[in-house]
Amino acid sequence: MTNNGVDLVFEGFDTTDELGDVRAEVPEGLPDMENDELIKSVLTKGVDLRQYSRKIEQELNDLEDEQLASYEEHEGALLELDSEIKSCDEVLENMERLLVNFKSSLGAINNDIQSLQTDSLSMSVKLKNRVVAEKQLDKIIQGVVVPPAAVRLICDGEVNERYLECLVEVNKRIAYMRVHSKQHKRLRAFQEIQPELDRLCYRASFKLREFLLDKINVLRSLNSNAHVLQSSIFLKYRFFNHFLIERHPEAAVEVRDSYIHIMRQYYLDHFETYQRGLMKLERVVADKVDVIGMEESNKLSLFGAAKPVPRDKANVFNLGARASSALFESEDSSPQAIVLSIASDANEKYTFEALFRSYSLALVDNATTEYEFIMQFFVSPKARQRITGSDMARMVFSHIFDPSMRVGEQFLKTYLETTYDALGVLLCVRIMSQLASELQRRQVPVLDSYVNSMNMLLWPRFQAILDGHIESAKRLASYKAKSKIDIQPPAIVRRYAELASSLLRLNQGYDTHVVALSLARLRTEVQAYLTHIADGSSDKHASLVYLINSYDLLLTVLYENGFSEREEEVSSWKQEFATTVMAFAESELEKHFGYLKLFVVDAERQSDIAQISADELGRTASVFNGEWRAQISAINSSIVQSFSNFRTGTEILHVVLGQLIIYYTRFHSLYDKRIARRAASASEICQPVGVQTVMVDIKKYRRGVN
Repeated sequence: MTNNGVDLVFEGFDTTDELGDVRAEVPEGLPDMENDELIKSVLTKGVDLRQYSRKIEQELNDLEDEQLASYEEHEGALLELDSEIKSCDEVLENMERLLVNFKSSLGAINNDIQSLQTDSLSMSVKLKNRVVAEKQLDKIIQGVVVPPAAVRLICDGEVNERYLECLVEVNKRIAYMRVHSKQHKRLRAFQEIQPELDRLCYRASFKLREFLLDKINVLRSLNSNAHVLQSSIFLKYRFFNHFLIERHPEAAVEVRDSYIHIMRQYYLDHFETYQRGLMKLERVVADKVDVIGMEESNKLSLFGAAKPVPRDKANVFNLGARASSALFESEDSSPQAIVLSIASDANEKYTFEALFRSYSLALVDNATTEYEFIMQFFVSPKARQRITGSDMARMVFSHIFDPSMRVGEQFLKTYLETTYDALGVLLCVRIMSQLASELQRRQVPVLDSYVNSMNMLLWPRFQAILDGHIESAKRLASYKAKSKIDIQPPAIVRRYAELASSLLRLNQGYDTHVVALSLARLRTEVQAYLTHIADGSSDKHASLVYLINSYDLLLTVLYENGFSEREEEVSSWKQEFATTVMAFAESELEKHFGYLKLFVVDAERQSDIAQISADELGRTASVFNGEWRAQISAINSSIVQSFSNFRTGTEILHVVLGQLIIYYTRFHSLYDKRIARRAASASEICQPVGVQTVMVDIKKYRRGVN
């Protein structure tokens, strides 16, 4: 076998031993043969390569013959297959041409679609711009065009609800023109319509002015009900006045001034008539001599004879039901003013505070209604004014109601010049406080000056009246006291107690310093008067009884009016009462058990118990043993005779007997200590009655009190 021009002969050689050399002689161009498994097997087994190559060559020839025979055998099928393949190639070629043509058509369609899309976007933008332009144009047209029917109605029609509707539409056009005049000043429509709208506005203002002035003139009649007209006509057509305020201020001012002039006189006439009618219903409560220091002997008639004080004047110092008839009992109550015709027919009379409350209530109710009307009718939220709407309402209200408020001030001044009724004046103060709260709740700030002016009139007069009461008490205290005293409380005590209770009731919830200070001054003068009368008496026992009865009456009246010791007025008098009762107890013990009291006081002063005389100790015990029951009974009888109030008398008796037990217990203590030093001679000294025995007997006098 020849390979690459080299003749390889392997006969006579041991190929096994020469494997490494043969491998070395493999051409470099056949590197992969070294890895072939068949070659590896041949080389490993040491096969003769010449013989093996001839074998391989033979096998290849045989295989070639086999393939040629097979090809000849299947020649028809292969030719048929070749024909089918060519046919398929033709079909595929046709398909390729169709697909190419289709691709070209799709490209053309795509270009058409892109063109249509571009046109569609352009048309959409144009449509959107047209819609926006149409809307703006429609808005402008709607804003400036007034229907001919509306123009005819505004110029020649009757002023009614239909006129109101048309005027609202015209006002919208005018407002639109005013807002957008600068923006659309180049538009011809704006230039042409503006003068026409001005003329239409002027014509409407003229008709509205005439309409409103005619309606306002109806209010001149006293028989007209202004509030009904306000709600049924003026508020219904308030847009007419707002139109004038916004479009024709001169006409609006004329309408406003006309309304102010007529309503000022309207309210003035009504309130003057009402005030005169109320004055006829007044019932006088107090006059100049009705002070707490008044003496019946000092109230003389025209001919100098003593004139008794009328006993039907229960309301001079006692509040009674006056508060319920003058003040508002609760926030939920709806107080009513006095109706003159009904009160006159019933021949009823009222205290001034009830009349003042009725007048003020009528003023507040009318002022509230008028202020709310002014805010709705004369204040336009769209008007361009130099002052705010609330200030405008205040100005209009002030022009209308100032005369009526002055009538109320004069009404009060006339009363204050002649009154001496402190409770009535303070009730008027409380009425003004409640009305001020009501005005605040209603959010009506226009009567603040009225409330302040009323308070400035009331408080000085209240202070002057209380000063008169204080001076009357001082005047009584300046008189010379009688040596013989009447143990019953004087008239000034009950008057003061009722007046103080009434003032405290009216000061509850207010805690006014002026009232508390005046009451403290009055209390000081009454106390000074009572002390002056008691000190002037020669009978100390009667003086103490007089003071206790007076204090007891004061406290009884205060307690009956619902006041407790938390009130300074009650605690002050309670302290005076307790101090005087203790002094009375000492006085009674001095009178009935003076020897016992004197012995105990002197004995306790001794530094050594041995210094106490045993004989004196025995005599004291002997005297006490013999008369203690009789003396206790005498004390009880004296207290019953001195104090008409059973409960007070029993309370005082307990204090006296309690002091007796204290002194007697101290005596027993001294006795036990002294006798302990002389135990051998204890039988020579009188044995005192036991403390428990005395206490058991004293308990009999406590059964009358719960």
